[in-house]
Amino acid sequence: MLVQKFKSAYTPNQSAAIDESLVAFKGLLGWKQYIPTKRARFGLKFFHLCESESGYIWNSIIYTGKGTIFMEEYEHYGLSTKCVLTLIHELKNNGYLLTTDNFYTSPEVTEILLKYKTDVIGTVRGNRKGLPAEFKTMKLKKGEIKAFQKG
Repeated sequence: MLVQKFKSAYTPNQSAAIDESLVAFKGLLGWKQYIPTKRARFGLKFFHLCESESGYIWNSIIYTGKGTIFMEEYEHYGLSTKCVLTLIHELKNNGYLLTTDNFYTSPEVTEILLKYKTDVIGTVRGNRKGLPAEFKTMKLKKGEIKAFQKG
């Protein structure tokens, strides 16, 4: 498998990122995705764990809808948490810093990763379950940020 070759060829430095990509595909396929914000709007969706410095893809999951294969021990979580935990599984407990966008960032995944000695930095949606109440009422102007940390 290609992903196993990626993993065996290289060990990423301590800073990694998780994001999705869309590979253009025009054929017939039941799990082809439509993402209007991507240049190639139709195609195969992948979730990637990449080294932040080089962009090297170290781990990858192809999204096939309900049939997407995640690690069995994470099946009881929601999609974004399952995705993060499956991608980072082999790197946990090694002091990584993981950068995520608002699809993947949540109090749930952050708490789990902190137990695995993995720090998280990312944007968060204001309606995520478990966020402090002040997140829901906070109004930020363009370019403003608000930072929170635990511990």
